[in-house]
Amino acid sequence: MKSRRKKNQRLSSERERLKKFCVDGVVKRGTTATGARVRRWTWRIAKAAALAALVGGIVYGGIEGWRKLFWNNPDYALREVRVVTDGSLTREQVIQAAKLQPGRNIYSYKAEAAREAIRKLPQVASVEVRPYFPNRIEVTVVERKPVAWVSSKASETSAKTERTYLLDDRGIVFQPKHTLSDYAPMPVIGGVETEDIELGSPIRKAEVVAALELLRRVRESGEFKVLSIDVSKGYSFVVTNQRLSRFTFGLDEIPAQLGRLGAVQAEAALIGQDIATANLIPKRNIPVTFMIPAPPEPQENDTPEPPRATRARDAGPTRSGNSAPPREKPASAVKKPAPAASKPVPSKQKLAPPNDSNSVLKRFHAA
Repeated sequence: MKSRRKKNQRLSSERERLKKFCVDGVVKRGTTATGARVRRWTWRIAKAAALAALVGGIVYGGIEGWRKLFWNNPDYALREVRVVTDGSLTREQVIQAAKLQPGRNIYSYKAEAAREAIRKLPQVASVEVRPYFPNRIEVTVVERKPVAWVSSKASETSAKTERTYLLDDRGIVFQPKHTLSDYAPMPVIGGVETEDIELGSPIRKAEVVAALELLRRVRESGEFKVLSIDVSKGYSFVVTNQRLSRFTFGLDEIPAQLGRLGAVQAEAALIGQDIATANLIPKRNIPVTFMIPAPPEPQENDTPEPPRATRARDAGPTRSGNSAPPREKPASAVKKPAPAASKPVPSKQKLAPPNDSNSVLKRFHAA
């Protein structure tokens, strides 16, 4: 019986794999596993070093090229800064806030950092910074539009001398260094505590917010012009218009109060009167006072009445001894009276004695 042929099996142990190099007790010299590993890692390290040298050369060359072509290139030095603004900010103020220095490389400025620096100015509403290569930067500033002055004084005359803070329609306070002439006729909100004012922050007081709402509605409708607003009371405010009329408003329902004011003004116009004061807080029976009309001015055609002293002097001396004697006129100034025509003098009728009983009747007939 034939024996089965053994299958070819893979040698698994290191010792059995090395037996093929043994011939009669002599070991074949060849490459060991340790040497192979050493050569393999040496090759890997060499490739990594070559790759690092290549990357380093590329980075160094890029940096030097960027520095010579851009950073140290005089063509990219900042030469022109254009500032466009619609308010009182000057070019020097914007450049100083953004720290823009002519001659410095344009790549050293960050548009976002310059934008945030300019936006910190209280009177700036929005700003846009655009660099234009190779050497120009343009800054566009939109300033806050003031609608009123803020003063601590409640009276109109004293508030005009302390116009130091401006207020926009959102209630944000700012203080311009250069005041334009257009801001002078704006209304004054007086009676505000200026010690607590923070520039660039809004005023949250209810009376100031209500006054700003009134100004916005009056500006849209154009019913009258506001000269000053007194908010010192806190629960209400008093508005003075261009005719020096004073209207008291509450803090709520501003449109309804303006409607009542329009009705009162229409009634006053029908009777030909000017309103002096009006309290618009009540919904009915609104208290109203009218102005006293001024006396009419004398016309040129009216002849003035001669003074009484002249007439008394012409009539002669008075009975009182304190009166001064009349001045004598010169002979040339005295006019001689014309000779009157001779008229017959009527004869006087004799009256009865008073003790007569019919004396009253006789006098009546005699008359």
